[in-house]
Amino acid sequence: MVENFSSYQENDLLMLVGAGDERAFSAIVAHYTPIIYAQLLLYLKHAQRAEEAVQDIFMSIWRNREKLPGMENFPGYVYVITRNKVQTIIKEKVLSVAEPPPDLLRAQLAGPESAVQLKELQQAVFKGIDRLPARRKEVFTLSRLENLTYEEIGERLGISRNAVKQHITEAMVFLRHYLKKELDVIVIALIWLSLPGAWPV
Repeated sequence: MVENFSSYQENDLLMLVGAGDERAFSAIVAHYTPIIYAQLLLYLKHAQRAEEAVQDIFMSIWRNREKLPGMENFPGYVYVITRNKVQTIIKEKVLSVAEPPPDLLRAQLAGPESAVQLKELQQAVFKGIDRLPARRKEVFTLSRLENLTYEEIGERLGISRNAVKQHITEAMVFLRHYLKKELDVIVIALIWLSLPGAWPV
């Protein structure tokens, strides 16, 4: 009987899980849940969503349990699945709203460990904005740097609200692809692009 994680080597537990041992899997779940949940909560800032994501991650691991025996870096495997889950959730959140959600970026990136990535991301964002067509760049700048509403931008530039929205949407699509190529911080980038007032003037 598998009673706890510490009484078994992780490789032994993975062998048992690969063979369909649910008690061994429960030991894995009990050990990794606090770690995974903490990371998900850090990025998602929503306890229920983080809990649901943890369940999805372990369901994925169980469905693919035949890969576990002999796996040399199971923590790395868990990290990749967790990272991919965060990216999926954030993409769905960003793409499901017509206009940006409230500014949660400062809270999510408040730690000093994010400073280097944040500076690198800012530089890449500004380079990406410079690559936009002139009118799209103007619209995007008014929205994200001056925090104007779609209606205010339309009045200032003499274009419709729908035209403003289209420019913002296409600019965001371009910048997401641009940042994905330029940086290995896609999760932060997706959050960043979804927020008003994210870049300093």
